[in-house]
Amino acid sequence: MKVHSRRTLPWMFLLFLVDPGSFQGLVSEGFIGQSVLLPCTSSKSSAVDVFWRDKDDKVLLDIKKGKPDLGLQDLKFKGRVSSFPEEYQKGNFSIIMGNLELGDAGNYECTILIGTSSETIRIMLSVKERNSASCGSTRTNVLLLFVFSALSLMFYV
Repeated sequence: MKVHSRRTLPWMFLLFLVDPGSFQGLVSEGFIGQSVLLPCTSSKSSAVDVFWRDKDDKVLLDIKKGKPDLGLQDLKFKGRVSSFPEEYQKGNFSIIMGNLELGDAGNYECTILIGTSSETIRIMLSVKERNSASCGSTRTNVLLLFVFSALSLMFYV
């Protein structure tokens, strides 16, 4: 019997990444001092309990019986996390985390309990410094490109 591990291993890894089962991996990017949306949705709108946790298992937000519950929220997230209660019935349990810090970077989980089953969405958040100089230089580069393009058209015609 011949083993094709070199060929099958990458496909098995790819299947693990693409499997639409109870695991969904997402990536979000935010900037220090700004806000970021961490998405969490379910096709089943009858979810009763939702639990948001960070990489250290700290509580960002609990949603119990369709209402936000901040009783166990970690101090790190007090006043920085908000949700959309009017969207819960539509299966949208996304949150907004404000005033981002570098230490907020990492993995987050949103676990939705639906009866006896659960669905977990994992989000990797990267937090970067917003470099105002680079934003300005990008605008300057675009403007220069536009000016040089216009000038070249004038001389070409």
